[in-house]
Order: sequence, then structure tokens, then C-alpha cells
Amino acid sequence: MDLPIPSHLRQYLIPVGDENCEYEVVGNIQCSCGNEEFEIWESNGRCVIRLVCARCGKEIILFDAGQHGWNGFVCGEEEYIDRTLPFQQYICAHCGKNRFRICVSINSQGREDFIEECVAYDPSFSADDWTDGFECIAVSVSCGKCGAEEEKWMIEECM
Repeated sequence: MDLPIPSHLRQYLIPVGDENCEYEVVGNIQCSCGNEEFEIWESNGRCVIRLVCARCGKEIILFDAGQHGWNGFVCGEEEYIDRTLPFQQYICAHCGKNRFRICVSINSQGREDFIEECVAYDPSFSADDWTDGFECIAVSVSCGKCGAEEEKWMIEECM
């Protein structure tokens, strides 16, 4: 079964549960080194989120509204992101630590809608691009030290 995992997250998003389908996937972020705890850095009101692996230091762009989702990938709305704004590190409000587990939910209109709305009208897109034109992303975080959870830490409608 094809899941709507965007190309930039394919090697990091590990689906969980048995309700994932073409229209929604929920999963945890895991670094290529196997670690599941990250520092979180955000900019532009959480429209750009960068993770740094707490074990190996690898940087992963979790989301960039100017490049990802329908608005970023299909419409190219890069101009709405101010690249001069600094990144802020997210810190747990309960214990003050900075390492988190990340759960991501991605919603999509599905392959056929992408083909009808994009591929049919623009030859620069292919049917395989449908996972990058997702409609919504939600990120929940839980502190690696105290376990405090923040469901829906970020929700971005991308259409």
C-alpha cells in the first residue's frame, strides 16, 4: 500500500498503527543512526522545523512551508518564508530539557487527485510526486527526559 510519506521524510518516518492508508499516515521520526530523540529548532512561527539528532548530530528538515506540502511543493510559495529569521530552540516547559521524540501525521488527497490536478496540467510533475503535495501536517512532541507531551505542537494546513 502506498502511504503519503513525502520524499524528504521517507528514510525517517516510521509508520505506527494499522490505520495508515493512502490518505493519512502517522509515524515516529527516527534518525538513520536509529535514534529517536532530537533537538527541535523552529523558525517563521513553526513554518520551518529542523531536527538535530541527539546521538549523531544529523540535521533533518522536518517541514519547510516554502518547499513542502501543496503550497510549497506544487504552488512554490517560497516567498512567504523569511529566510533571515533566526531559528529558536524548543525547550520543554516542564523540565527545561531539549530532547524530544517526534510523532508526525500527514494527510493527503491521494494519488488520483494529484494526477488529475497536477500531472494532467503540468508536465513537470509525475504521478510519483503525489506524496510531496500533501494537504496537512501535524507534529506532536514528547520530552525525552520527563515524558511531557504536547499533542499538535504544530499543525500546518498546506493547501
